[in-house]
Amino acid sequence: MIIIIPTCQRGELLERTLQCLVDADLPDTLKRVYVVENGKKEQAETKIGSFRELLPLEYRYTPVGSKSQALNLALEECAGEFVVFFDDDVRIDPGCVRAYADAAAGKTGGEFYAGKCLVDYDSPPPEWLKDYLPYSAKGWSYGEEVCELTEPLALGFNWAAFADDLKHAGNFNADIGPGRLISVGEETDLQKIMFSQGVKGVYLPAGVVWHHVPAERCSLDWTLERNRRMGLLVGKKLAAGPGTRRLAEGGMALGKIVGLRGLDA
Repeated sequence: MIIIIPTCQRGELLERTLQCLVDADLPDTLKRVYVVENGKKEQAETKIGSFRELLPLEYRYTPVGSKSQALNLALEECAGEFVVFFDDDVRIDPGCVRAYADAAAGKTGGEFYAGKCLVDYDSPPPEWLKDYLPYSAKGWSYGEEVCELTEPLALGFNWAAFADDLKHAGNFNADIGPGRLISVGEETDLQKIMFSQGVKGVYLPAGVVWHHVPAERCSLDWTLERNRRMGLLVGKKLAAGPGTRRLAEGGMALGKIVGLRGLDA
């Protein structure tokens, strides 16, 4: 098992995430924790220094400001491993990594896993706005029981898959995701491809993280911009062929939120 954490200019939050791993119930199968800095260097390598004796850390860097590029850089060094993805702004439940390890035990591929995602707000949004926020800003759960996941709903900051399945699906699309013009959808695209290749999705309610959501990422302006970008992704997909259900829903959300701007004006 390996863990990959892309990071970009979030030093203090990265330290919090790594401390969560130090405090977690980690399986003996964990071999490496990759911290992959992308874009402008902000001393991530220095930040992880105090954790090197506590975690099997590996630092990598790409000057390209792209989360997808950072993930692919670490995946280049993987062959057959089970890979857990966290972001640098999550607080990880002590049992989360163990839940992933137990689910993948004895397997070499054919499944990917989605954990439950809760939120840590700096300043909670108004309740009415939550209907229009993405799961990353309002939380996501598929229930309290392990079950099959039939849609590409695993959120990019808390999911896991086998390296060989990821590579067979073409790795992450470097043209989309954080740091790119279209800043959403990279993990959704990859999961959709894996579904088409016969890989099964599994929901793990014990794989819990809390995603840090700063006040500006649950405001009306941010919600409008995020849905605008989702609309760009919908347009790109429709130009290439039939869109997925989730992308269509994103397009509908865009129309709704634009209407909200009119009400707010």
